[in-house]
Amino acid sequence: MRAGQTARMSCTIVPPSALQSVHIQWTKDGQILSDSRYVQHTDGTLMVSSLKSSDSGVYTCTASTQQQLEQRQLQLRVQADLKITTAPNNIQVSEGSTAQLPCVVSGDNVNIGWSRNGVPVRPDGRNILMSSDGSLILNNVKPSDEGTYTCNAYTGIYSVSATAEVRVTKDTHQGVDVPPECVDQPELANCELIVYARLCSNSYYSSFCCASCTRHLQRNDRFGRLG
Repeated sequence: MRAGQTARMSCTIVPPSALQSVHIQWTKDGQILSDSRYVQHTDGTLMVSSLKSSDSGVYTCTASTQQQLEQRQLQLRVQADLKITTAPNNIQVSEGSTAQLPCVVSGDNVNIGWSRNGVPVRPDGRNILMSSDGSLILNNVKPSDEGTYTCNAYTGIYSVSATAEVRVTKDTHQGVDVPPECVDQPELANCELIVYARLCSNSYYSSFCCASCTRHLQRNDRFGRLG
């Protein structure tokens, strides 16, 4: 059953006329029930309202008389309410920075997936990561990363989703002075990869990625001075 519902567990005495001489007691995992949400009816039925995950367990109905005692066990499983407790927000990030889209979900056995403009987003272990709590992390964002991102959480037949817009602004490289003649040559080298692999100190590779390497080196120098 799902959280919030009401469970009804019967403990039928045959014949019904014997109820007058039978003592019925319910326990959960061997413990006497004390919560006001547990209501035992005169026919032996146990009602549990506003179910919680903690209500899951083995319930035992014990029917006893002076001469005999009988027990019946029922197992109750309560599935926590599927809910996105921390949803992603619309964000605007600068090109080359990191975007974080949280998606924290409550529930049992929940699967989480992300899509961008309706197309599934596949983590690649470097630029696209998904944390253990389901949040999406986009490293070194590019203008092509803009779009509508949707977190989809599902368990069984139930599902919930939350959507946020990601906008990428052109990096003005404030404080980084790149001479006009210093340009990248993307047809000759993958400058993003060269910066990532820290190959800018190699004159051969940096000659193809002058602008990217200059911005990277000056940015690191600036951050180093600030630190």
